[in-house]
Amino acid sequence: MKKTLTMFILLTMIAGAAIGQTGWGWQGELGNAVDTTTAHSHGVAIDGDGKIWYAGYYSKEIYVFNPDGTAADFSPITTLTLDGVTDTLGGWNRGLSMSPDGNIVAVVNSILVFKINKLTGEAMMKLAPEKATSLTKAAFTSNGEMVLGYVLPSLGVDVYDADWAHLGEVIPAESTTGYARTIEVAKDGTAIYSTRFSSGYGFIRFASDSDIYGSFEVTGPADTIAVGLNVESVAIQPGTGYLWGGNTGGTFGTNWTHYAFDPENGFALVDSIVIPYELNAATKPRGIDFTSDGNTAYVVYFDNLDGYPIYKFVKGAVGVWEHAGTMIAGYALKANYPNPFNPSTKLDVVMKDGGVADLRIYDMRGAEVAVLNSGYLSAGEHSFTFNAANFAAGVYIAKFTANGAMYTQTMTLVK
Repeated sequence: MKKTLTMFILLTMIAGAAIGQTGWGWQGELGNAVDTTTAHSHGVAIDGDGKIWYAGYYSKEIYVFNPDGTAADFSPITTLTLDGVTDTLGGWNRGLSMSPDGNIVAVVNSILVFKINKLTGEAMMKLAPEKATSLTKAAFTSNGEMVLGYVLPSLGVDVYDADWAHLGEVIPAESTTGYARTIEVAKDGTAIYSTRFSSGYGFIRFASDSDIYGSFEVTGPADTIAVGLNVESVAIQPGTGYLWGGNTGGTFGTNWTHYAFDPENGFALVDSIVIPYELNAATKPRGIDFTSDGNTAYVVYFDNLDGYPIYKFVKGAVGVWEHAGTMIAGYALKANYPNPFNPSTKLDVVMKDGGVADLRIYDMRGAEVAVLNSGYLSAGEHSFTFNAANFAAGVYIAKFTANGAMYTQTMTLVK
C-alpha cells in the first residue's frame, strides 16, 4: 500500500511572542551514584511501570531506577542475550524510548536495536538494520510501527512494523540533510518530526493524511517549526500532546532549555523546562521523557560536568522553585554582575513600557528572601543591588515580573 506524504510551510516565530509556562518544580537530581562517564548522557525513558531508564553516550551500562529513585534489581544492564547470542554493551548508546507495550527499546553500540523487558531487564527482540550505520533514538506510533533515523545526513528515515519487519524508507535520503540525534512521530502516524540539529531548522514536519504504512512518496516543501532551535532531544508529552525539543546552542531561546509546541494550535510555543542554575556552556540536551500522566519530566544532558545524570521536574510542584510565567520582547532581566558574588551583586532590568514591576530574590527551596522592587517603574533600564551579607552561601534566583512579562536569573553567592 502506498501513501503520499505532503508537507506544508509553518514557521513558529519567537520574537515578540509570549511564551506561556505552566510551572515545573525542580526536584533535584537522580542517579549520582552511577559511573562518572555517564555525565555524557544520551538517553532517558520511562517504562510502563514508571521506572526510569538511563544511558550514557560512552557508558557500557544501562541504568534503571525505581520511581522512588532506588536502583532496580536488575540494574545496571551490561549484556543482552537473545536466542543464545550475547551482545556486550560497548558504548555508543544512541537513545532510549518506550514501546507501546510499556517495555523499553534501546539503540546500543550505534547499530543495534533491542526491546528490553521492563520487569527483568532481559532482551525480547533484536534488530540490526540493513543500513549498518549510526542510528538515532527509535520512535513509535500507538500501533507499534517503529521509525528509525540516522545521525549522518542523506540516509533517509525508515519504518518497521510492530514485528520489526522493514516496511520501507519513509523519508528519502535527499530530504535528510544535516546531522541528527533523535526523531519523533505523531502517535497516530500522521506526522514525523525530523530534527537535524546541525541545520538550525528546529523540527522538520513530514505530514501524511493517514497512518504510517508501506512506502511513501515525498512531495512539496517541508514544515519548519521553531527555526533556530538546534534539537538533540525530543518527546511528546502524554495528556497535552505537546511536542518538546531541547535547545543546543541555537539562536531560538536559551541554551539547555526544553521548549514545548502545541500541534493542535499551529505549533504555538506553550511551555518550557529549564534547570534553575547555570550548567556548563557546552551542555547539550540529549534526552527528555515524561511519566504516563505527563506531570513528571526527566531530562538528561551530554557534556554536563556537575556529575548528575538525571534531572527531575514535577508540574506545579509545591515547596520548590517553579519556573513559571511569560517572557515578552522588550522586557529583560540582565545577567547579574558579578556572578559568583560576595556579598553583593548588581541586577539591571529593562522595561518596554512603564508599569508596576516586582524584582524579588528566592532561595532554591522557593522561599522569598528579599524584595528589591515592588512598585511603578518607568520605561527604560533600571539598576538594583542585592546585598547578601547576611545570607548563607549558595544559589539564589532573581525573579522579575512586569506587565505580564517574567524573567529569572540564577546567582551564586560564595563566602
